[in-house]
Amino acid sequence: MTFDDVLERMPHKGAMRLIERIISVDDTVIHCLGVAHGEVDYPLRLNGILYAANLVELGAQAAAAHASIGDLKGNHTGLLIGLQNVNLLTSTVIDCSDNLHITARQLHFDGNGALYDFEISSQEQRYIEGRATLKMQGEAE
Repeated sequence: MTFDDVLERMPHKGAMRLIERIISVDDTVIHCLGVAHGEVDYPLRLNGILYAANLVELGAQAAAAHASIGDLKGNHTGLLIGLQNVNLLTSTVIDCSDNLHITARQLHFDGNGALYDFEISSQEQRYIEGRATLKMQGEAE
């Protein structure tokens, strides 16, 4: 299975798949590159503004992709059921034309859910970090 295959079987489709590609992955960490976020119609923008708090979705998508690679077989659905220790390092993403980098580190996985720390950054600027709890369920292919 390729990294592209992993992204294709995620439930996020079209504009809501916010990960452009997976850069690297190991047993516990995934590093992804987000899709271009500069357009006014980027799905996480509100009235043209990209608030750092909205970037939790990127962390959750990266975590789900990582779980898909190592722990879930086939297509799956996922649900972000909790956030902890979220630290907004800035309120908005401004003056940033580069794609966002997403890192998620798996802390726990038991087949029903997973716990990940995540961080979103670009151009050496960190925007948000936190912990996401995911509920995931595989589907028959």
